[in-house]
Amino acid sequence: MLPTAEPPFDPIFVEEPLLIPNYKETIISKVGLPFYADVERPDEAPADERERTIDLAERILRAGGVRTGFGHHEEVRTSMESWAPDADEECDADPGYWRSSVLLMTPQEMNFGQLDGEPEQKHKKAKTVLAWARECIDTDVLQEIERSQAEDIKQAWRDAAEAELTQREIEQFAEDPPDKLDGWQRLDANHDAVKVAYVADNHGTPSVVAVFEGADSELEALEFTLAAWQENDGNPRQARPNRYCVTTDGDGAYAQLRSHLLTFEVEPMEALEV
Repeated sequence: MLPTAEPPFDPIFVEEPLLIPNYKETIISKVGLPFYADVERPDEAPADERERTIDLAERILRAGGVRTGFGHHEEVRTSMESWAPDADEECDADPGYWRSSVLLMTPQEMNFGQLDGEPEQKHKKAKTVLAWARECIDTDVLQEIERSQAEDIKQAWRDAAEAELTQREIEQFAEDPPDKLDGWQRLDANHDAVKVAYVADNHGTPSVVAVFEGADSELEALEFTLAAWQENDGNPRQARPNRYCVTTDGDGAYAQLRSHLLTFEVEPMEALEV
């Protein structure tokens, strides 16, 4: 059972919180990890309310055009300057920095939605943008932007949790390679350099894929034709490779080998064929 907690972020333009309490733990458990797994916070996910506020303000500035009704940063500036109270103007809602924050924002900040300055200064600018947006941009548009932010935060955590799960599976694979995986069958290699090898019929070509220690003592992952493998007595340092093993999941030879085994649709080979 997940521990209880408060919603991570208060709603700003929407009426109800968009992220449930313990949303990170819920996402982590749904991808197949224990909810208490240590998953590093992704860069795309704000660490706290201040970062979330800055990100939301930047999203509003970047939206522009048809969605917000402001097609150019000068239109944004003109609107903000006419909205912000003058220095001697009474405004109960103004925390005292709206006018100065508007004047400090550069055309680049307004045009590209990338607030500059120290964290506290950026936070004040962001809260100024949100206050201006509430009065000058359609509520439906602001709610859509806030919902999009929440979905992006959840997706960032989902991607991070899936990456952590994949890394754990790679480590388990390296520690204890299975006898069979997706049509590939583990091959008894008789060369000292080979750490693990698999064999299968890869699109009509009997093939061996292996992790082995190269001449420079670094681990490599390569695919060979079975014929080349046998001609060189199972010595991967001498056999001509047929394919390189690559991966976008994790690093290292075992990650490359695992990805290779899961990528190609192969046919198992009988022991006599090998």
